[in-house]
Amino acid sequence: MNRLLQIVGMRVIVKNIGLHLSGLIQSSGLVLLLTGALFLFSESAVAQEGIKGKLNDFADNAATKKSSEKEQKEVEKLSTELKTAKAQIDSAKAEKQVIDSIFRAEQEIGGVATNNEAKVIDTLAFEERFFSVKKKAPSNSKKEDDWRKKYLFTHTNVYKKVHELDSTKQVFGWHPFWMGTAYKSYNFSLLSTIAYFSYELDPATGGYKSIHDWKTTALIDSAKRYNCDVLLSVTNFGRANNAAFLANQSAQATFINTLISLLKERDADGVNIDFEQIPGSSRAAFNNFIIDLSSSLRSVRKDYKITLAIPAIDFDNVYDIPQLNQYIDTYVVMGYEFYGSNSTVAGPVAPLGSGNIWWQYNLESAVNEYLTLGIPKSKLLLGLPYYGAEWETYDLRFPSKVKEFIRYPMFRDIRKNHYNSGCCEDEVSKSKFYVYRDKNNNYRQIWYEDSVSLGKKYDWVIENDLGGVGIWALGYDNGYTELWELLASKFALSDKEAIAVAKTRSRFSFRRYLSLAFRVLNNPYTLIRNPRPLFGIFGAIFGLSMGGFFLLYRYGHRLKRVFKLLIKSGITLLILLGVALIFIALQYMGLKEVSYLLGGFVIGVIIFLLFSHRFISEKNLP
Repeated sequence: MNRLLQIVGMRVIVKNIGLHLSGLIQSSGLVLLLTGALFLFSESAVAQEGIKGKLNDFADNAATKKSSEKEQKEVEKLSTELKTAKAQIDSAKAEKQVIDSIFRAEQEIGGVATNNEAKVIDTLAFEERFFSVKKKAPSNSKKEDDWRKKYLFTHTNVYKKVHELDSTKQVFGWHPFWMGTAYKSYNFSLLSTIAYFSYELDPATGGYKSIHDWKTTALIDSAKRYNCDVLLSVTNFGRANNAAFLANQSAQATFINTLISLLKERDADGVNIDFEQIPGSSRAAFNNFIIDLSSSLRSVRKDYKITLAIPAIDFDNVYDIPQLNQYIDTYVVMGYEFYGSNSTVAGPVAPLGSGNIWWQYNLESAVNEYLTLGIPKSKLLLGLPYYGAEWETYDLRFPSKVKEFIRYPMFRDIRKNHYNSGCCEDEVSKSKFYVYRDKNNNYRQIWYEDSVSLGKKYDWVIENDLGGVGIWALGYDNGYTELWELLASKFALSDKEAIAVAKTRSRFSFRRYLSLAFRVLNNPYTLIRNPRPLFGIFGAIFGLSMGGFFLLYRYGHRLKRVFKLLIKSGITLLILLGVALIFIALQYMGLKEVSYLLGGFVIGVIIFLLFSHRFISEKNLP
């Protein structure tokens, strides 16, 4: 109806302009036209009186200045037509009030949306809704344990079986900082990648507004024990923020340097870029930023991963896929918010298909669009929601028009409050829904995903040979195990397959230890954060040392002088290496740790010399 009124008003204005444009261009009547237009669009009586006064003043001045009869006629004619236009608009307003009354009456009686109403959704509303999901994160700076108390995380019902993931598929999950200690219930063997959310970018400087618990969380160490890659997710929301950052090369350099430092400090594996609402005018700048990011990170460590979160629709034609493919390891399509907080119709958050019921955009069309643009299937992950959406509606049937949006409940809340109440599945969207009356006798609809609906979408991913799935967000299912069991059934190897794979691997892989050595050289602090490799190294050195002591003790008298010289040289080299390690440690450890290292080194040298002195000492022959 608003559009109808706009069209009526515009047609009146256009008509007036068409009738008088040629004459007014050559006379001062153009001022009258502009003044009249202001009169038409003014809602204030005071403003209208002011405009009338200006018309009268102009007319008086024209008379005083002996304006021509033609100009006077134009004034009179324009005034008449302005009155006519105002009458038409008043009539349209009255018509709108009548129609609105009828509409409200219809809503009270019915409220079921027609197929066309459900299918025609404003793309701008979808874009606004889509980009607001992660932006509405809690803003307070609680610590992990505070979030545990707030959300009452539990770790009593946990799926603990260790699995081997199918190497051809990825399972990517975001851990939002407000999920606190929920990671203690994660089955990291079922995750190929976990992204800590988030480094909140300051677009003006490139630094961070907050990184929350990145420097201290035990999530990273827990994930590493199961060979799960850990990424730091970097967020920047809004067109103005993204335009400002992508135009500022100094801020980008600061960001990259800060990011590298944070990744090295926690021995992380890369970054997840989550820039939302990038303006189309920044397309080239975004390409350059990704290229710079890639070259900078991989000059430090070649296997750093760069992943990119992308919207279900490239609203502003930002992503130059052929260029980005050379630098991006994985794209995660954020496949949710097709219906949500500002929808006029209640519907599935993540519909696989649309049929004749839902809006034409869905998960299938989103994936196909990006494949057409050139993203390889193996690099494309489909992100799916572990949450639902709830509305107050005019009807229990669907599609139903919305009275009011209520909330986005996490899976754990839906599972707890409605799972045993009976629910239904929409065959078209492959999503679940539940309808009921609340305590105030209002109609409610909840649309969500569970193990059944997600299972069908996982099957679709596998059948279409995509790279895998993404999860927004881990922890939303805390206290329940079925979604972990679903991941195991869809993406993990069977027990027999896992055993066969394990037999082909060597625990003492040369490549594995070489990779570890390079990582330690790049960041010695790695061994402090994750000391398990350190224990292995010390164990190997201890074993070799004991073997060396035994050989010296048993066969030392048989060693020739050249071997004694080699042993002495080796001891000297070890001492120099130990001193070098101590100086390196000074940069990464506190005084206490360095003291322990130095003390242990000195004691070790003394013990070694005491045991070996008699065998390697030079004696003067008579």
